[in-house]
Amino acid sequence: MFISVEEALKIIENIPMCEKEEQVSVYDCCGRTAAKDLAALISQPPFPRSPLDGFAFRSEDVKGASKESPALLKQIGEALAGCSTKFFVGEGQCIRLMTGSPIPEGADAVIGIEDARWDAEGNVEILKEVKHYGNYVFAGEDFKEGQILCSKGDKIDAAAAGCLAAAGYSLVPVCRRPRVAVMATGSEIASPGSPLQHGRIYDSNSVYITSRLKQMGFETSGCIIKDDKEEIKSRLKELTSECGEGGLVITTGGVSVGDADYMPLVLEELNAEILFRGVALKPGSPLMLGVTEGCYVLCLSGNPYAAAATFELFARAVLERLSGEAVAMKIAEGSLSCSFEKGSGVPRFLRARLEEGQIISPEGHSSGQLYTMHGCTCFAQLPAGPGPYPKGTKLKVDII
Repeated sequence: MFISVEEALKIIENIPMCEKEEQVSVYDCCGRTAAKDLAALISQPPFPRSPLDGFAFRSEDVKGASKESPALLKQIGEALAGCSTKFFVGEGQCIRLMTGSPIPEGADAVIGIEDARWDAEGNVEILKEVKHYGNYVFAGEDFKEGQILCSKGDKIDAAAAGCLAAAGYSLVPVCRRPRVAVMATGSEIASPGSPLQHGRIYDSNSVYITSRLKQMGFETSGCIIKDDKEEIKSRLKELTSECGEGGLVITTGGVSVGDADYMPLVLEELNAEILFRGVALKPGSPLMLGVTEGCYVLCLSGNPYAAAATFELFARAVLERLSGEAVAMKIAEGSLSCSFEKGSGVPRFLRARLEEGQIISPEGHSSGQLYTMHGCTCFAQLPAGPGPYPKGTKLKVDII
């Protein structure tokens, strides 16, 4: 018995959310999801630092300084960036600094070298007045020790990764990603680049799905299996074992009611628990989700667009539960830019682009057409009905 899209997604929402974490190098954490609140281990910068190449001194020693009447100071040392020597600046004294150098104790101002004159004996003339804390970068100006840099569930971007490194992290706790495998079934499918016999087609399903998984950051691999029940069963058993508990195997083809549609029988023989079989939507209604030995198996239609659409709608929702990452599609709203004539007895998911609130759909809506999905950014949800759907009809859209 077919269930609604909403019922299928509700079943997926009941998959236990992954709470497992793993440690990855801070160099590899970009694009991952923080498994916990990540607080700064140190302040950044960890000390007051100079933003200029110049001199540090007490601001009270250069009051009223000008080119005509410079303040005279004595240089007592030099601190390059990374210098570990600690200096103290007293009355009438200064330190030569480079950008990023620690500002010494006692100094509360810095001036650039273009506003100073100096000689080899350490006599320095300051040619303009600098106020209290002028050109002074405070410790913790970027962030302070204990400050939350990434909250649990946040996607770590490049800036956050840089901050985590600056905050003292070498390893970052992130949500553990499940192992994912893709298996395209069908005796008509040939590997891309192999000799193509009459009646066969090149595999595009596993290429599309593995490509999308990689775009989302999941490591995966694909394979092609002919329509042979025992071979499908053997390979699926291997893949579920490899992916393990909390993993996911995505199959395409062999899930309907034809003589060579073996996936339902194979899952039955593997003693899988069937969470649902058949979803009332177009395209891709012969859709099935099961679980065996803790590994989930999502069986999609073999038609290229149907496989792509149901992957986006359902596989991403499953992956969100298994990974703890926000990868399921988001809902928006738009208006049809032109009428759509075809009706449907079940909800139809129409490939489209969403541009400034307008739903722009390409020509060509067969479930076997993949090219017309090129450049699309969403699926428009056409409710079941006789059609047509006039221009301006407001629809929900799932953002790809």
